[in-house]
Amino acid sequence: MDLPHQRAGYAFCLAPAMFHVQTDALAAAWRAWLCGVGAPAVLIVAADGEWGTPDRRLLDGIRGELRALGAALVVVTEGRSFCFRPDVDRDEPVPERLATGAGMRALHGLYGVEAAAQVPFTLTLLDEHGAVRAQTSARAEGGLHATLLATLRSAVENTRADERVLFSRREVVLSSLTAALALSFAASCRPHAKPPSPGAPPAASTPSTAREILVTLVVNGETHQLELEPRVSLLDALRERLALTGTKKGCDHGQCGACTVLLDARRVNACLILAVMAQNKPITTIEGLSHGENLHPLQAAFVKEDALQCGYCTPGQIMSAAGLLREKRAHTDDEVRELMSGNICRCGAYVNIVRAIRSVQESGVPT
Repeated sequence: MDLPHQRAGYAFCLAPAMFHVQTDALAAAWRAWLCGVGAPAVLIVAADGEWGTPDRRLLDGIRGELRALGAALVVVTEGRSFCFRPDVDRDEPVPERLATGAGMRALHGLYGVEAAAQVPFTLTLLDEHGAVRAQTSARAEGGLHATLLATLRSAVENTRADERVLFSRREVVLSSLTAALALSFAASCRPHAKPPSPGAPPAASTPSTAREILVTLVVNGETHQLELEPRVSLLDALRERLALTGTKKGCDHGQCGACTVLLDARRVNACLILAVMAQNKPITTIEGLSHGENLHPLQAAFVKEDALQCGYCTPGQIMSAAGLLREKRAHTDDEVRELMSGNICRCGAYVNIVRAIRSVQESGVPT
């Protein structure tokens, strides 16, 4: 019996199994660590040199958008891997055992991410359970940092943090990031044009509106077909393309309520909704609330109760009140105040606003 050879053979047979066990353990360690960095987490796996040193302006912008989303950024390269939290001054390095070659292979197996020369980086959106919600690989023409900033900024603009929605803020943030991710990298999915054959006439120049898409909006009962860029908000489409300027642009961050409209009979902040998301859904603005020369009961009540001063926030207040009455959730003055808290009146006409809403509510007039 040749025991040394048997031992060598045993070790040889055991090595593949040990490799898989080690890979599975590293994958589990990656998932556990990523679940702990924050929810949601934006994971970037980039080729060496692709991340580099961000411009201070871009870095500050990325920090601000991550803070608004409550998200963390994880950057993984062969040379350096770290977690970037918006409220922490220093980057948190990835655990040493995960930053090894075996750890990188485990990460690739876990999420299917790998940076190659032809695809400089992969961006993956993870939820609180470490599950993939969206993923893309692309070559960003404007640079990785600028593309990331644009993606995060678009997500923030479309995140409805208002407590009136029927979804949790975490789910809304994840959905907004997913949509922003798709829009930011849409250009990378277009097929490349074939080079012209020798002697062929030069191709016509591409118009500046090549990225515009056809959007159908049903506003106040009328159907409008508009050519818009995917990033255009519903607010900008209403004001700049349809000249419905009654919907006001206040903060443009969903915090003041001046742009409130009814979308599919529900009140929304038009500055936080992309026009493409409102396609073929009934939209009601302040211009469509009255019937001809006859004021809507809420409009008449606001005039009667003197529920306005400068009037800038009034269209949003009235539209929000119209949605509130349809919801039938407010039965007291305090409940009206609570459910109207997303609409700010800087002139301080809140007492009369509540009185106007309650007068319509108590009158029983159909709204």
